[in-house]
Amino acid sequence: MPDGEIADRFAHDIVAFMRSWAPYGGPPDDEVLPEFGMTRDQLIQRYRQIIDAEIAQREYERRHPWLALRRNASAQ
Repeated sequence: MPDGEIADRFAHDIVAFMRSWAPYGGPPDDEVLPEFGMTRDQLIQRYRQIIDAEIAQREYERRHPWLALRRNASAQ
């Protein structure tokens, strides 16, 4: 997995969607349900889980750089 990318396609789509709506205060309910099949609150909760997991993974790799090298090598 290249640096800065999320491996799970669904998670990637959620992050991209949330970032595109961020300047407007987040997505409206009528955009969320057809796109992801969940409520706005559920989407926000899932987005936070994705971001928290990415932060934890990067912090872990910062503390153990040899693991990041191994992960990057296996993605190529």
